[in-house]
Amino acid sequence: MKKIRVIQVGAGGFGKSWIEVLLNYEHIELVAVVDVMKENLAGVKKITGLPDEALFINPSEAFQKIKADFALIVTPPPTHKELSMEAVTGGLHVMMEKPLTHTYDEAIELLKFTRNHDKQVMISQNYRWNKPIQTVKRLLEDNIIGNVEYMNYSFRRATNFGGWRDKYENILLEDMSIHHFDIMRYLLTKNPVEVYAKSYRPSWSWFKGNPNAHVSITFEDDVFASYNGSWVTKGRETPWNGEFRLVGEKGAIELVNDEVTVYDAYNQERKIPLQELPYDDRTLSLDHFVQSIINDKQPVTSIEDNFKSFELTCAAIQSAVSNSIVTVPLTPVKNVKTFS
Repeated sequence: MKKIRVIQVGAGGFGKSWIEVLLNYEHIELVAVVDVMKENLAGVKKITGLPDEALFINPSEAFQKIKADFALIVTPPPTHKELSMEAVTGGLHVMMEKPLTHTYDEAIELLKFTRNHDKQVMISQNYRWNKPIQTVKRLLEDNIIGNVEYMNYSFRRATNFGGWRDKYENILLEDMSIHHFDIMRYLLTKNPVEVYAKSYRPSWSWFKGNPNAHVSITFEDDVFASYNGSWVTKGRETPWNGEFRLVGEKGAIELVNDEVTVYDAYNQERKIPLQELPYDDRTLSLDHFVQSIINDKQPVTSIEDNFKSFELTCAAIQSAVSNSIVTVPLTPVKNVKTFS
């Protein structure tokens, strides 16, 4: 199979790990890297062996000079809209890290823009592609517990990153919860219609804003979900997937400590082996995108789909800020930032 050529934009922090993913995936050729920091590009050169003419500070120059198939965008959210539009206009497909954009209005603008172009735009929601989540998805597709009527979801970690996260107003909802909200939509195959959220800051928190939240979500067909999250927890932590229970007419599915258990109608439990997968979660996300380019097929986490997960996140933030119930779809509010 002919290798798909990629330009990566953003090579600091998380971008470095994405370069490793690209280098270890057999169907990709990394043809250029863009970063505004010269020291990051120097590090890229050591890792990849790319020549100086394939390393750029200006993304426009890279898009114009380098022949490629898609751009992988691993940059701060405020840059996502403009970079994506520029790449698509330059004839490239786009895969980017979450969140979709910095504001709800930017997301709508980018969504409308992509509908007028024939290039794929996908957000990497890699949590969908790990073994525990794929195992639960298979059980739901096999109708093991019948129609799901409610879901309880918890996430608890104490992770002191430092840097920009410390300054966000609603850091849990803004930076982490979108993974869990996307998992909810993916497993339930339903979209939210109403959200009520409360966020708060425990006295011992190192975050300036609110790292804890309780969120109540009503999905289509009166399916209910409760979400309880903390990034400054004490006691036992959850894995990054969080932990949850899906309850249906014929039983329940639990994910606890990344282990899957099914309970039947008589409350008898059965441990479920995790599904074997050919790659790790981020590589599976990348592989899915590459296959969508080859087969000219919209990816599962396309901008069309991911907009709904992003909108749920925005609704939770709006609800927490306004202390009110928020209905979905949202009404665009010009010049009001959804995220910090």
